Amino acid sequence: MGFKVEFNSIIRVDVPENIKINEVYSFENEGSRVYFDDIPIWLVKKDWTAVGEIKITQQERKDGKIKGSYKVLYLYSPEESQQLTKIFKRMYGWK
Repeated sequence: MGFKVEFNSIIRVDVPENIKINEVYSFENEGSRVYFDDIPIWLVKKDWTAVGEIKITQQERKDGKIKGSYKVLYLYSPEESQQLTKIFKRMYGWK
C-alpha cells in the first residue's frame, strides 16, 4: 500500500483569457500534487502552451484534488511562448 505524490515545478491549468501580471488567480487540479511555493514555477495551458511564470500563494489537497491560487510574476512574449511550448511538448511527450 502506498501514497503517490507528485512534486511539480510546472502547473498545467485552464488559464484566464486576459491574464495579468501581479494578479492572483485560483486553480483546481486532480491528483495529489505539491507545487513548489517558495520559487517561481511555469504556468502552461492544458495543451502545454507556455504562458508565464507564477508563484503559488496557497494550495490545499483534499479528496483527491488540489485547490489553490497563484500570483502572475511574468507573461511570455509570443516568441518566448512558442519556444518554451515546443520544449514542454517534447519533454512531456505531447505531439
